Amino acid sequence: MQGRGKETATRDAAGVRKNTYKRYKEGEDYEKQTAPEMAALCDMMKRGIFGEEEAENGERIRHAGGRPRKYETVEELQEGIERYIDYIAVQNSAGVSLIPDVEGLALFLGISRSTIYEWQNTRPGEFSDTLKRTLTGIAAVKKQLGYNGKIPPLVLALDFNNNHGYVQQQKIEVSTSRKLEELPQKADIMRRLPTKTASDPAENDIEITADDLGL
Repeated sequence: MQGRGKETATRDAAGVRKNTYKRYKEGEDYEKQTAPEMAALCDMMKRGIFGEEEAENGERIRHAGGRPRKYETVEELQEGIERYIDYIAVQNSAGVSLIPDVEGLALFLGISRSTIYEWQNTRPGEFSDTLKRTLTGIAAVKKQLGYNGKIPPLVLALDFNNNHGYVQQQKIEVSTSRKLEELPQKADIMRRLPTKTASDPAENDIEITADDLGL
């Protein structure tokens, strides 16, 4: 069950991230997300994470995801993640602008952010895969919000670097069409140098004595 705490400017009482930014203004730097938009994105996450499909009668069918393990089983983990996604969808439908993120998921599940990454490595199989699919789903939602101007680009880039393993890279390539043997050789360069050079500036220096300075 999600914990309840004090609501802040960026998170609600359940610790879920609000889609607000101190240095950016809604309507100028990014566009406000709509409730149907977020509800649809959350539905997309559930379909991808839990393998849900909609039957002809409208009923949701979930494919088996492997046999649960004892303590924080796959089933328990998936139920917690599903409640988190549903919570965001419901809150957005009520007019509260929330977005999924790694910290919000961790707080909602009652664990730390580092535990999520630790479980990906120490609990192989469906448990780890569920977490990886969840983080991929969170990244996909935020990327779509960013593409639609709902999250400032700089904020999105920093978040992806810190939480989703993305790295900003710049590749510079320098090439030449000339072969090495076509480049000028030392002898050619020496022949092109001027034969006369300016006189040594030291030769034109004027000697100043102590008498000249009145010492």
